Amino acid sequence: MAKKVLHFTQARIKALAVPDAGRVEYYDDEEKRLMCRVSSTGNKTYNVVKWAGGKVQRVTIGNVDDVTTTEARKKAKTILSEINSGINPTAAKRKHEAEKTKLVDVLELYLAGRDLKPYTIKDYRYKLELGFEDWLKKPVSSITESMVINRQKRISQKQGKTTANTTMRVLRLTLNYAQAVGMIGSNPTSILSKARLWHKNNRKDRVIPSNQLKTWHEAVEALSNQRAKVYLLMALYMGFRSSELLTLEWSHIDMRSKTITLYDTKNGTNHTLPIPRVLIPYIKALKEHTGKYKWVFAGDKPDRPMAVPAKPIKLVTKASGVDFSPHDCRRTFATIAEAVSLPMSMIKRLMNHVTTNDVTGGYIVTEEETLRQAINKVADYIQARVRQKDNVIKLHR
Repeated sequence: MAKKVLHFTQARIKALAVPDAGRVEYYDDEEKRLMCRVSSTGNKTYNVVKWAGGKVQRVTIGNVDDVTTTEARKKAKTILSEINSGINPTAAKRKHEAEKTKLVDVLELYLAGRDLKPYTIKDYRYKLELGFEDWLKKPVSSITESMVINRQKRISQKQGKTTANTTMRVLRLTLNYAQAVGMIGSNPTSILSKARLWHKNNRKDRVIPSNQLKTWHEAVEALSNQRAKVYLLMALYMGFRSSELLTLEWSHIDMRSKTITLYDTKNGTNHTLPIPRVLIPYIKALKEHTGKYKWVFAGDKPDRPMAVPAKPIKLVTKASGVDFSPHDCRRTFATIAEAVSLPMSMIKRLMNHVTTNDVTGGYIVTEEETLRQAINKVADYIQARVRQKDNVIKLHR
């Protein structure tokens, strides 16, 4: 079909008939590559059409109601000049729009493309807001290396080095995504590695000392809060993470086989462990309190799990003189497992740490009875210290 060519004027463009279906394209006789597309919807737009790089490039200038014929010709010349210089105006426009994307929106795009746990999503949002609340509405392209350095320094001074590291890691993954999809050319957080500004994380090594297990255990036993009592004892005797305990459901506990299964754990697997003999009476007693609810450690509002029992933990600390956290209980479990000479592969299995990275470990399938013997060995060690009598010699007059 021959091109429809006419001399563009405001009046002629306005008078162009609207087709019954599809669209009709008209070309300007003065600026040969300026085209007006008229669609059956009544929409009329100016476009530049040029063959370049082995294909037709079509760049939209704008609606005829917003752009005059004279302006359309001027913009067409500019666009053609860019194309002749090797610039793709459409791609450049997209890039410019992408660069204006706000930091908070980039994080949401990142989260939408990944299968993350609700807790992880909540944590990422929290950390980005914690460290960069005044940046959330800024275009990602406006964040510079100097801004990153200054913000890391400020967070380190006000909130501590650990918080500085964790918040900067969330910023880094957000900007890595922005770089990957072409919103920015480089990630400004890379300056932290280049300048060696990341803080060294000192791994905590606090455990409940062996010679204080008895006083700690007695203080836990004395708690009137049954949920907190069983929560702390399970953390010590089974090495579960606090989050795993708080989200434990009664349907995950099989009293017939005396096992507990944690589903979709931190490393993405299900984790089944036998219940140590000593814990069974405690779990049965707790079921009388919360057994009618979904959660083993049901909260004050039973439709939700309880939070970390901070007040009972303080009571135990005060009564026993042992300063500890729930994760210290998990660390103590691992330390005792080593003390009773369990092999490292078994300790990893009990702790639900990945073993498949080790070629030989990947072939080991630990049977339930072997796990039961191992976890009861840890429990027996604890009980031996809890039941021991104080070595006191009474003097008689």
